[in-house]
Amino acid sequence: MFEVILLGISLAMDSLSMSIVNGIKYKNYSKKMMLVSSASFGLFQGTMPLLGYLIFLPFIKYVDEIDHWIVFMILGYLGISMIIEGIRNNDEQEATSESFSYKILFTESVATSIDALSVGVTLPSLAVNSYLSCLIIAGCTFLICLIGHSLGKKIALLLKNKAIIFGGSVLFLIGLKTLLEGLGIL
Repeated sequence: MFEVILLGISLAMDSLSMSIVNGIKYKNYSKKMMLVSSASFGLFQGTMPLLGYLIFLPFIKYVDEIDHWIVFMILGYLGISMIIEGIRNNDEQEATSESFSYKILFTESVATSIDALSVGVTLPSLAVNSYLSCLIIAGCTFLICLIGHSLGKKIALLLKNKAIIFGGSVLFLIGLKTLLEGLGIL
């Protein structure tokens, strides 16, 4: 059980970063949206290993060959867009005026959970039932993301209009790290 919790925590790190960035970036990011977002990240993090185990097992090899590129393209694009937005907006209120949407949430949830597909291959080797493992992963991600959203709001207050540039830089660097790891450079 302990190894499943550690797995859940490690898989949640990209979602944590995204939660922090969302807390920084979006003015309309209410407590309800924080709960919905955390649930979405948890759902995708918990579902992807199960999909990898049940459906994509024969294709995992091919997904592993390109998943780092997909994550890099999505997070890199989001990060660079945020950096450009932060540089263009000198006014503190304008810098956080973009509204959060379910389309954005879906894209983020998929991008941060793609790497969890390959974890599905390891599910049978864990001491805990595969379905329970996925629930634990989802729960860990949900709780960690709730913390991330609150932390993001605090960072936004602290950094003010520089927060979007910071958040964009974090997203881009996570995407770059994922790419470099996938290429075997890191």
